[in-house]
Amino acid sequence: MTVSPLLGGQTVVCSTRDVSEIGVCLDTAEWLPVGTRVSLTAMDPGGGTAIEVIGDVVREANGVNPAIGVLLIEPPAEWSVLVAQAARQSGTIDKPGKRMRVLVFGDEHRQRGAMALYVSSGWDILFASDEFAVHEALDNITLDAVIAELDAGDARVAPIMDDVRKVQPSARRIVRGAGRGDGDLVHRYVDRDAGLDALLDAVTAQFTA
Repeated sequence: MTVSPLLGGQTVVCSTRDVSEIGVCLDTAEWLPVGTRVSLTAMDPGGGTAIEVIGDVVREANGVNPAIGVLLIEPPAEWSVLVAQAARQSGTIDKPGKRMRVLVFGDEHRQRGAMALYVSSGWDILFASDEFAVHEALDNITLDAVIAELDAGDARVAPIMDDVRKVQPSARRIVRGAGRGDGDLVHRYVDRDAGLDALLDAVTAQFTA
């Protein structure tokens, strides 16, 4: 499920902790204060369509596993169908342990094109489209990986990955795009058309800092 503040901010892919007809609790890598109005987009697994709802953040929990509680505003009938489907399929909503927290940097059109891929990854995803947002995430969130949705030859790759190495050396540094580079600044290059399995392998592989 993706979450976007209505008054501006980064789009975040969150993992669903609990869901009902009037609200949802989400694990999130992005802190959103109580009172923030957000847009939530969920995929209907049956119909394959996206369902968008609006809600207000009414609860926040910080710590090891940060989460937010969102009270929905007039959710459409499709939302009730989605909740019923989730209940039938699992009986309970997934209550995860440790989840990978991944920062994805790149141009907005590249991020939109890869949105379905990252939603299906099961990770907590934070998107950044400029260097300020990248540095803010590096300074405030412990990340498992940083993925640049850029071609290897893009001039932004080297300075961003160098900052990641300095600030969070244990985070995996991945480039998903065309081309390859030399040196140890990037742990793994993944072709843009390689699919989810290649990306999962790159992020979960063991690398030296």
